[in-house]
Amino acid sequence: MALKKNMNKLSDYLDYRLIGLSGSLLLIISEFLPWFSGFTCFDIYLLYTVVAVEKAFLYLFPLISGIICLISSVLIIYNQSYRINSVLISLLGLGFLILFLFEIIPGELFYLPMAGFGFYLCIAGFLVSIIGVVLILQSIE
Repeated sequence: MALKKNMNKLSDYLDYRLIGLSGSLLLIISEFLPWFSGFTCFDIYLLYTVVAVEKAFLYLFPLISGIICLISSVLIIYNQSYRINSVLISLLGLGFLILFLFEIIPGELFYLPMAGFGFYLCIAGFLVSIIGVVLILQSIE
C-alpha cells in the first residue's frame, strides 16, 4: 500500500511515458559514441561490412533497439490505451539489445575497464527503458 502511495507521488512529478522516450533516445545516441576500441558501433559496422558481413549487422542492434523502443514510446504518447502494445514492442526492441550484449560483451570483457562513453550510455538507456516498461505495467489497472 505504501509503495502505491509513493508511486502516486512520483507520477505527480514524472510522466512514465517520457521515461521510455528518454531510454530509447539514449540507446540511439550510444550507437554514435565510442565503445571499447575508441570506434563507434556504426564505425565498427562499416569496418565489418568489408570483412564479415554476417557479424556486421550485429553492431546495428543498439540503433535498431532504440528505434523500436522509440516507436513504442511514441505509440503510448499518442494514445494511452495502447499500453500493452507499447510494452510488447518495447520488449521486442530490448530483446535485440540483449542479444547484442550477450553476443558482443563476452568477447570484450578484457577491454571492459577501457569501455567508452557509448557503452555506459547504452547500459543506462537499457535500464531506463526497463524502468519505463515496469512503470507502464504498473499504470495498467
